[in-house]
Amino acid sequence: MVVARARRVVAAAVLAGAVGTLAAGTASAAQPGAAYVLADVQCDTGAGFGVVDVTLVNDDAQSSAVFVVAGGSPIEVGALSATALTYTGVADGAFHVAVTVDGADASVNLSVKCATAVEVRPSPRGGEAASLPVTGQETTWGLAIGGVLVLAGIAASLLARRRYS
Repeated sequence: MVVARARRVVAAAVLAGAVGTLAAGTASAAQPGAAYVLADVQCDTGAGFGVVDVTLVNDDAQSSAVFVVAGGSPIEVGALSATALTYTGVADGAFHVAVTVDGADASVNLSVKCATAVEVRPSPRGGEAASLPVTGQETTWGLAIGGVLVLAGIAASLLARRRYS
């Protein structure tokens, strides 16, 4: 089931986060002062479904932009504003959102890959738990190194006394 909900956000926050969003998602052709669409896919790992975030951005400082998403009613986004829509429970595969901005096509196509199973393998020792050595577990080398450092300190002290006496 696809559920859409809208929320208003400031355009500056959307544009600041757009760099990270564009890495995993898609955007329509964006030009300074224009209206465009950002889209991103997140995975709900517990349910194995995708969550698609579609952000309608208007960078124009003078006028609002009218977006039509999936043939629904027009969504007016004010100057220097943005509106976000979220689709949850999206199954794996191609996901298309038909969007028009002021009559021009700005549709987005995404690929959702969230239902991949995670394989858990037992440790290679046949079920024994593998562990890393604990600091201080082996005291022989620690004592030897400590002794060498103490002797080096004593030798340096004796040499310093002879030179400056």
